[in-house]
Amino acid sequence: MTSSLKTCSLVLLALLNTHVQAYTCGMGHRGVGQAAAATNLTSAVCEEPFVAVGDQCLYFATFASIPHLEAHQMCHSVGGELAAILTATRLYNIIHYIYNNGLDDRHFWIDGADQEQEGDWRSSSGAPIPRGTPFWEATVGGQQPDNYHEEDCLELPAGYCFYMNDVNCLYSLVPLCEQPSQLKQTTAVTTEVNCPTFFVNVGGLCLSFVTWASQNWADARQSCHGISGELATITDIEDLRAIYVYIHQEEIAGHSFWLGASDEASEGLWTWTDGQHVTMGSPFWGYTNEHYTLEPDGGSAENCLLLNAEGYHYFRDASCNLLANPLCLYH
Repeated sequence: MTSSLKTCSLVLLALLNTHVQAYTCGMGHRGVGQAAAATNLTSAVCEEPFVAVGDQCLYFATFASIPHLEAHQMCHSVGGELAAILTATRLYNIIHYIYNNGLDDRHFWIDGADQEQEGDWRSSSGAPIPRGTPFWEATVGGQQPDNYHEEDCLELPAGYCFYMNDVNCLYSLVPLCEQPSQLKQTTAVTTEVNCPTFFVNVGGLCLSFVTWASQNWADARQSCHGISGELATITDIEDLRAIYVYIHQEEIAGHSFWLGASDEASEGLWTWTDGQHVTMGSPFWGYTNEHYTLEPDGGSAENCLLLNAEGYHYFRDASCNLLANPLCLYH
């Protein structure tokens, strides 16, 4: 189903008709940052009308609503191209900018299409568009792209909390343009990571995917303690992407994994075991068709944080008594 069907009225209706707390798309973005944004080692130097958003120079052409081909041409006319989102940090930065600048009622064209070959999503430069989490919209049981009604172009829709979605190229949306930027470069300090037995290096973290044990959340935490770890904390969107890629490379994507966060102490206030607040909103938390908004949506019945296999390993709240595999982070 395309994002155009996910109107604001449906969101409001769903929220009014449920007694379960559901999170609207912008929660967790307005005025709130995350660790990933702070670790971005480059900042763009841009010329008007482009603005610096992380390492990109972007132009949100909100005065226009045009089909995909015309959006390409408009970006060319200002010395740019439709914006390519090739890293999880770029997606986070763009979503954060959209909410903090009051642009969250728009649907944006971005660079990407599979018109050449169905299912092979490429940017205009030929670069492959990343698939899966945390880029594409997903509910429990299904993830975009779905080619509903010949959808061959790529959008960031308000109705899907600005997760990627495939859409018909003739729709009229707002162009999101990118201009090649000069970068202010800072020095990165790299450290070799040597992980102990049972742990593997995933994106610079020593993680143990305990696929041999299905446990409730409390027991999963004890299992992590037994191997000198703790249920994993994920504060950087690139870490979530690295975990998703590893899970698929190792062919363990059928497993659901506990993370080290809950709101059991105070309903709706999600915290990691070390006391940090969990980043809310996209692109961390999964989408739910039931409420036309984001997880968490389980209220007091679901107080523990899960990377749910059926939900494409986005953050989702679950009953703490559910049996799942521990995902441990080495201390």
